Amino acid sequence: MNLKNMYPGNKSLEYLELRIKSKNYRGQISSEHNRFTFAQIIKLLELLNDFAPNQNLMTIRTTDISKRKENNSDEFIYSEFCNAVKKETGIGTQDAMRKNLFVDLHRMGFIIRFNKNKEPTNPYKKELIKYVSLSDQGLKFLSKKSIIDKYFIFSKGIDQLLHGQIDIILSLFKDLYNFNKISYITCYDYMFFISAIGVPDEFNLTKEEAINLIIEFRSLPPTIQKAVIDKLKINLNPTNYSGNKKEQRDFYNWKNKIMQIFYLLEQTIYFDILNDEKLILSGKKIDLDFNVKLSRSVRSKVLYFTKHKIKRTIGFELHHIIPISWAESKEHFKLLDHWRNMLYIDGYSHAKITQNRNRNIILNIIENNIVLKDYSDNKVCLIYKDNVLYNLDYRSIIKNYNTDLLNTVINKKK
Repeated sequence: MNLKNMYPGNKSLEYLELRIKSKNYRGQISSEHNRFTFAQIIKLLELLNDFAPNQNLMTIRTTDISKRKENNSDEFIYSEFCNAVKKETGIGTQDAMRKNLFVDLHRMGFIIRFNKNKEPTNPYKKELIKYVSLSDQGLKFLSKKSIIDKYFIFSKGIDQLLHGQIDIILSLFKDLYNFNKISYITCYDYMFFISAIGVPDEFNLTKEEAINLIIEFRSLPPTIQKAVIDKLKINLNPTNYSGNKKEQRDFYNWKNKIMQIFYLLEQTIYFDILNDEKLILSGKKIDLDFNVKLSRSVRSKVLYFTKHKIKRTIGFELHHIIPISWAESKEHFKLLDHWRNMLYIDGYSHAKITQNRNRNIILNIIENNIVLKDYSDNKVCLIYKDNVLYNLDYRSIIKNYNTDLLNTVINKKK
């Protein structure tokens, strides 16, 4: 497919032509089927707590109703639970609950799924699931009295489901506006470019590269933009390809995935959707003292560059060590969106952290170099001046602040 000749010299078309050749052209695995709201999930988890209290294991079906119409005796509670959820929320048939909703809720951290031996399973691996229970995080979510605290924890769950995208998008909003006065993200901005940030693929992008390509695509005349999209609709048709789904391309399947992501993002405290296909920063006002018009703190970013006595450098990106999207309250948000929780790192290292779903939150300093690791000891090493720019006088301040956040906001000790 020849896209670049539709407007020679435009980098966004050159990139897009290459990207659709990749088997991973659609980006990372995420929720694709579930349309749920914040209120529906609260009710679902409340009912799960009613039918399986005290984090007891609930036995679920292991086969579709079409293959076995009757529930076994140990599945009756599950059947009644699904009926109650369906009645209260309008979602959650027995098949949809176990195949779709429970998968997403596990990835969001609100439930745990177990195999037949009652062993916890990996939320991202396909395994036969026999039992489910509320997780500690699910109980914490239900226990919060403040609606805003519930929204923060729910948003953190959506961020986990979407592989850490919220922190990336919040940062993109600020930089897109600063660079080109862009105040919204379209579904095609996200589909073509943002969804490639941090993907383990030869066509993955850094945040800075994605911003430049979005600006390039937006610079095309509207008639050319439409012609490009129309051409992709025609050419990215499964019937035009041989082989299995990995070999095929499907424009509408790709776009549906992005619209599902937009739908989920709209359920968070951070974003709203305008005219169906434009993502904007949230105008939600959940309480009187916290206006959720959440562009990230300009002051904190300026303070980082001032304190560390560094200038903006091509190829480097400002990174929150512990993502602000992990905040579980407005107090947490303020603590995380602070210059002491930031590092100015190169785009390649930033992409490696993104690929690990932003879990490299434990900071260690070895001489002048910085190591960021997760709780499974996966490490990203940042060599001073090559991969990270900061003022050496602030080594102990950054380290101590990270330790404090781990022990308070994250509630884990090293």
